[in-house]
Amino acid sequence: MALTEALFLVVAALVAVYVWFQRNHTYWQRKGLPYIPPTPIIGNTKAVFQMKNSFGMYLSELYNDPRVKDEAVVGIYALNRPGLIIRDPELIKSVLIKDFNRFHNRNARCDPHGDPIGYNNLFFVRDTHWKDIRTKLTPVFTSGKVKQMYSLMQEIGKDLEITLQKHGEKSSGTFITEAKEICAQFSTDSIATIAFGVRANSLENPNAEFRNQGRKLFTFTIPRAKDFFVAFFLPKLVSLLRIQFFTEEFAHFMRSTIGHVMAERERTGLVRNDLIDVLVGLRKEAADKPTKPHYARNNDFLVAQAGVFFTAGFETSSSTMSFALYELAKHPKLQERLRKEINEALVEGGGTLSYEKIQSLEYLSMVVDEVLRMYPVLPFLDREYNSIAGEPDLTLKPFYDYTYEIGTAVFIPVYGLHHDPKYWTNPSQFDPERFSPENRKNIVAMAYQPFGSGPHNCIGSRIGLLQTKLGLVHLFKNHAVRNCADTIKEMKFDPKGFVLQAEGGLHLEMVNDRLYDNSASRVH
Repeated sequence: MALTEALFLVVAALVAVYVWFQRNHTYWQRKGLPYIPPTPIIGNTKAVFQMKNSFGMYLSELYNDPRVKDEAVVGIYALNRPGLIIRDPELIKSVLIKDFNRFHNRNARCDPHGDPIGYNNLFFVRDTHWKDIRTKLTPVFTSGKVKQMYSLMQEIGKDLEITLQKHGEKSSGTFITEAKEICAQFSTDSIATIAFGVRANSLENPNAEFRNQGRKLFTFTIPRAKDFFVAFFLPKLVSLLRIQFFTEEFAHFMRSTIGHVMAERERTGLVRNDLIDVLVGLRKEAADKPTKPHYARNNDFLVAQAGVFFTAGFETSSSTMSFALYELAKHPKLQERLRKEINEALVEGGGTLSYEKIQSLEYLSMVVDEVLRMYPVLPFLDREYNSIAGEPDLTLKPFYDYTYEIGTAVFIPVYGLHHDPKYWTNPSQFDPERFSPENRKNIVAMAYQPFGSGPHNCIGSRIGLLQTKLGLVHLFKNHAVRNCADTIKEMKFDPKGFVLQAEGGLHLEMVNDRLYDNSASRVH
């Protein structure tokens, strides 16, 4: 009898859970909005559970679903939680710019206790804290400060040339490499020196600590994929499931590294106009006003800003560089045109490019912008709706008679927008001419979001773009890239990835094809 009662209770509980899920899965239907029919229990996440696609990329698949091709929004469910995919450019502008004060928080969250480095950094921090922190960090990212960092980046560019030369000497000038790895070594060393004043030496030693930690953080295992999925799409569960965006190992590494660098900077009084200077200044502010609350009294707050600067700084640039190499290897004539522009600038500059000169390279900018269109590193943007006291809630009129509810998750499928034939002719074709000076005026602004838009856009976009361009300049100065037997024929992204990563890597042949003669300052 007891067993029968227990079985009855279990069945009753399962039925109740099922009914609860099914009730939640009628939310968009009840609200009268277009939606993609969910799978029972798991909602619109079947492809993710089957490891066919990452949820970020799956958002773009849903964006392209022919059932909603003429809709301004589409309702979805992350398990049982309703969310909105925004498709219309004007509504995207509303979320990112016009009504930003209602969408200032990301939907994603981190656990304040289990992951303080994740919780306290600029990417995830919420409400008024975000605005305060952004204001304090903005001085690091002005064009003037970025220009001051340029000479430090150039040193790492020279290190990249030396590393490629050494690889070539072992194999008669031609060698196969995994492009993402060599680019990540460059961007890791660059970020370490411009942000922290540290020589990471990843190019010299690929297993150096900085590179090793970055590699681990963005190696997407199934457990790591689960962490990212929960953080971005089921944020209320991060504490319950002990989700960590930054692992304990990475947090320990950043605490020890940044603690040491800040202590040395305070001891010597050295000023480098970098991120560490800002963090030291914040700690001094806190010490000068001991009776007033201050973020910098929390050491993890300081480490958190360094952590997100490092991870975002090396991953975005290295991905963009490696995808550029992949596309240019497939399009040798375009590669030749880019190398010609770079080479002529090097001849003019006697072997180096000034900050102003590299920024003026028109075709290089066109190539990078087109790579960011085809391969936006973060394939989606996320926001959460909040009301404003004393004001009516925002609606989707004139598109739909729907009023946003507090906490509504909103997703902008960047990859989908960047590949929508409504905005881009032959979107799967690599074509830098889309971004020529005469064609730029035809681009629908909200359909191009490599760094987001509005107040919450990427604070480090200037540094990321400059780092990417400089890396490509030093790489193409003496080398060409070609496809090899191991080069993937068609791009396939890692379904476990939170950011875009080529599944299996990007293997390319690098050829020592020196065009610029440093001694003669002429083209061969």
